[in-house]
Amino acid sequence: MRERQVDLILFLLASPVLAIVGIARIIRRFSRLRLAAEPRTGCRTCGEDIVLVGFWRCGCGFTYRGHVLRICPVCGSFPKMIRCFECGATEKVRT
Repeated sequence: MRERQVDLILFLLASPVLAIVGIARIIRRFSRLRLAAEPRTGCRTCGEDIVLVGFWRCGCGFTYRGHVLRICPVCGSFPKMIRCFECGATEKVRT
């Protein structure tokens, strides 16, 4: 009986923390999903548009046509960075 009370107390103390972590994760995923639906985004260095639709090469060497923010069908990786072709700056994918 006492173990159940301790488990309940620990659950009640951990619930707000787990809820905050879950909400932050949902916000990041919606932000990434919104960016994946856009055909272009702005460069934070020079302000020019970075086109997100075209021909892209994954780190594994596979070249594909489409949106840069898609999972590679060969290795299953997701791009973490995009490059501005105007100024050459490499930026982390906004999350």
